[in-house]
Amino acid sequence: MSRVESLVDVTVKIGSGATPRGGNKAYKTEGISLIRSQNVHDFKFLKKGLAFIDNDQAELLNNVTVQENDILLNITGDSIARACMVPEEILPARVNQHVAIIRCEDKKDAYYVLCYLQFLKKHLLTICKVGGTRNALTKEAIQKLLISFVENHRKKANLIDLINSKIELNNRINTELESMAKLLYDYWFVQFDFPDENGKPYKSSGGKMVFNQDLKREIPVGWEVGFLGSILKTSLGGTPSTKNKQYWENGEFQWLNSGEIANFPIITSELKITKDAIINSATKLMPKGTVTLSITRHIRPSILAIDACANQSVVGVYETEKIKSSYSYPLICNEVPKYMSLRTGAQQPHINKQTVDKTLMILPSKEILDKYYELANPTYEKININAFQNKELVGLRDWLLPMLMNGQVTVKEAEAKLSNLAMVAEPAGEYKTNQ
Repeated sequence: MSRVESLVDVTVKIGSGATPRGGNKAYKTEGISLIRSQNVHDFKFLKKGLAFIDNDQAELLNNVTVQENDILLNITGDSIARACMVPEEILPARVNQHVAIIRCEDKKDAYYVLCYLQFLKKHLLTICKVGGTRNALTKEAIQKLLISFVENHRKKANLIDLINSKIELNNRINTELESMAKLLYDYWFVQFDFPDENGKPYKSSGGKMVFNQDLKREIPVGWEVGFLGSILKTSLGGTPSTKNKQYWENGEFQWLNSGEIANFPIITSELKITKDAIINSATKLMPKGTVTLSITRHIRPSILAIDACANQSVVGVYETEKIKSSYSYPLICNEVPKYMSLRTGAQQPHINKQTVDKTLMILPSKEILDKYYELANPTYEKININAFQNKELVGLRDWLLPMLMNGQVTVKEAEAKLSNLAMVAEPAGEYKTNQ
């Protein structure tokens, strides 16, 4: 039997937070967590950008203390109606005025209520109160929301949680894999302790080194140094005319804006363009494996796991038979601090393609690169596999959620859908960097 109740009847707290006094001076590098709207995403809490306040500021915000099993709901701004559970590891915590705390009377129902809020997202966006420069969800509007507790509602919530847990596991594995791959690169090509002919670390074991005038450091004998733009093909993107609908309607080619380069790896884009759009604009179709670099404001590298075009704030660095993205990507990642220091322009700080082209690049011997690729390439391929599986899982979750909330799919039917996917992933393992 299902039942319908207003949200206020199944909660013990619905309320938004407040801004600490003192402006930016109130924020600390550590202390009590202060949750802001940028931390709250659909079913996901982002720790990046998490702010902190000291005990005195936290004491002033005691009425907006976050507890275990609380639901966080964005109530203002562009991210309105995004919701997630608070992660235990950031507690104790407070929220600012852009985030609401929803605390269920029965904690066992919290995840189901979160799922139902996601189900109601389109409705939440229509009931926002328009005022000033921001839309807002009022406390009164949230309290009046009707929650339908369908049959087996907790089991259905558990199925959504299972999918989200697998997505998060894949994300953690990919973070670890990327970190391990960068460590391998640094060990071999920054410290130069790749395995020598005896399997020992080259430089640490007395391998021959020679001073390179361009790099102002020693490199292994026989290795070369050149400008990236002379060794690899690079290209700058472009934007097809937005006035021509034929360039954008029914597009078949992925087209990225610079903000999407923050995704790693890149497996999709929000917009697509037509072949005519490519022919009649500066954008170029970059093949899978191209390293992409956003060059405006935030300098961020990534790797294409698909063929894609990009806008004029993105540089593509193409692979060759000798230089693969598993080598050029960590190299460019290491250059990001330098690129950031070279940005110009007050309104839109940026670098240009020439800055990337003039990046000094070490060219190891083919023998060493081939051995490196044997270790690194499968790692990057595993990252791609996990990313594409997450895309499939998100699609399944977004299809399954309304079906479960409406009672159109039973628990058994949903379990059958999930059984077709590998819901358990192996740990990332670890490298022997000098093997």
